[in-house]
Order: sequence, then C-alpha cells, then structure tokens
Amino acid sequence: MRAWIMPWVGCGLLLAPLSAVAGQVIHHVPPATVGCTQPGALQRMAGLSATATSERTLTQLHCRRVDGTGNWQVVGHHGDAVLLRHLPIHKGEGALYFPAAILQPMSGWEGPRSFGLLRLVMAGIGAVMLWPLLRYGWRFLRRWQAWRVCRRLVARHADALRIRRRQLVQLNSYGVERTTRWRREQAEFIRTIVQPALRKSRLQWAWPIIAARVQARIEHVASQKPSGGGAGQASSGYAPDMDPIAYERYCAERLCKCGWDAQATPPGGDQGADVIAIRGRTRLVVQCKLYRNAVGNEAVQQISAARLHYHADIAAVVSNADYTNSARQLARSNNVFLLHHDELPAFATRLARARKKA
Repeated sequence: MRAWIMPWVGCGLLLAPLSAVAGQVIHHVPPATVGCTQPGALQRMAGLSATATSERTLTQLHCRRVDGTGNWQVVGHHGDAVLLRHLPIHKGEGALYFPAAILQPMSGWEGPRSFGLLRLVMAGIGAVMLWPLLRYGWRFLRRWQAWRVCRRLVARHADALRIRRRQLVQLNSYGVERTTRWRREQAEFIRTIVQPALRKSRLQWAWPIIAARVQARIEHVASQKPSGGGAGQASSGYAPDMDPIAYERYCAERLCKCGWDAQATPPGGDQGADVIAIRGRTRLVVQCKLYRNAVGNEAVQQISAARLHYHADIAAVVSNADYTNSARQLARSNNVFLLHHDELPAFATRLARARKKA
C-alpha cells in the first residue's frame, strides 16, 4: 500500500508550488525594455528612444533595461503604467513600472517554465501509473507463453502419457488406485521434458506459478481413454478384471484388425507364445501378461524361447502393466519388444510397413 501512496504524495508536493502561481496574471517583457521605479520617470522616458538613452540617464531617472528573461508578476497599476515584479524574486531587486502597451500577458500555466514543469509532472504521473500495468502485463504475457510451451509438450506426448498411466496405476486388493509410481513418472516427465524446454525459452522462472496447472493438465490428458473407431485406435473390449485367456484373445483380435492372421494358442503346451500372428512372410509371436505388478524377466525369457521354437521373425511381450528394469535390459539384449496393449496396433502396422519396404 505504501508503494502506491508515496508516488502520489510526491506528485502532490511537486504540484503545490504550481498551484500557488495558477490563477495569477503574469507578463512577458520584451528584451531591452526600460522600466523605472517611479511612474513619473517612465513618463519622462516616453519621449526618448529607449535604445538610444545612455545608461547614465537611466541611472539618474532610476530606470534600467531588462534582458527579457523570466516572467513578471503584476503588483499594481498607475494610469497607463503597470508595476511588475520579476519572477523569480531576487534579493535587492525591486518592482518596476512598464508601459502597459508593450506587455505581453500570459497565464501562470502558459509560461515556458511552467509548461515545461507541467509536462515533467504529467510524465512522472504517467510513469508512476503505467509502470505497474506494464510490468504486470509483461509478466502475464510471459506466463502465458510458458503455459503454451507446457501445453504443447503434453499434447505431443499424450499417447505415451496415457499408456504410462494405464501401466503404472493399478488397483489394490480393495479397489483403490495405487498412483505412487505414476506420480514418479509425472515428475520424470516434468524434469526431462518440460523444464528443459522452459529453460531453453528462458521461462523457467514461471514454473512455480504454473506448476499446479501443468500437472493438472498432464493428469487430465493421461486419464483420457483413447478414442475408438479404427485398428490403430484403442482398447474397446479391455477390462482390468478380465481373465488371462480373455486377454490373450483380446490381443489376437487387435492384431486381426490390423490385417494380421492372428490366433491365440490353446492353453497349456504353448511353449511360451500366447498369440501367433502371420502377415505375408512375417511371423510374430506374442506373450500376453495381464498383471497387477510390473512384468519381470521370466516373460522375456519365455518369448525368446518361443521365437526359436516357432521359427518366428519377431517376438514381443504385451501387458497392461509396466516392466521391470531388468526385464527391459534383457529385452534389449534379446531383441524382444515390450509393449502395452494400446501400443499393439501401431506396432503391428509399423512391422508390416517395414517388411513391405524390405
């Protein structure tokens, strides 16, 4: 509050001297004009040329020439003579009589000094009033730019965020969602994707302001279900409480919609492959894991063995859950793909295109 009051107090103090002059009539006296301390002396000077009159004569008549600087305030009148006092007032300088005909009246606010001071005061008031608005407006614009950067990043990674949330958020035995791992995934996305982009744009200062809004946006986008209506779209027919056999058939149906000849293997004796899919000369074996916890090494080992047994070209594990770090390491060394079931259609389409080009 004090920061807003003090500038106005200062402006009031600055305007106080001007208000004292406002309403008074002042005059401008042309250079080399002669003024006298007595009106009679001014009358005697009337018949003389002011420029030709010697300084000695002026001194004898108690007169002097003025240089035309400054303004002159009216003190009194004497016939056709006007008694003026020079502004600003200097010590030992008295008032002088001048012929009224030569004077140039002006209001106190129209003088050069007063007008210049008025413009200075108005500029100061304008700066005091506009600075907070400009500063707030600039920071608001930059915060909006930071929000746009974050929103674009979330939209760009929307599919991955949806899949990661579906993998990491599982129901416990009481039907309550366990979100701890998903919160860690959100923090990782912000640390590795969002904040570096803000630093690159020099907008990292805005993160504490927009953090809650961005996190809410991530949660909103990641919680949306993939839209249906197409082979590469998402997961109609899936339910977390479905049995493993139904999950295997569900994965086979998704591959069939992508143009593959896919069949779920009979339970027992499948040698590690739950689904076998063929398209052209390409054979794909898939192990399906409907888990509550992360899928470990065993699934990777089983599908690697199944690829050899069925003479398959590609091996993949498909699950509704996440994978352990050791499973990911083993999959990389054995050329096994680890997928969420929502990634299965895009993966199958990508395989078909790659084989077609080959």
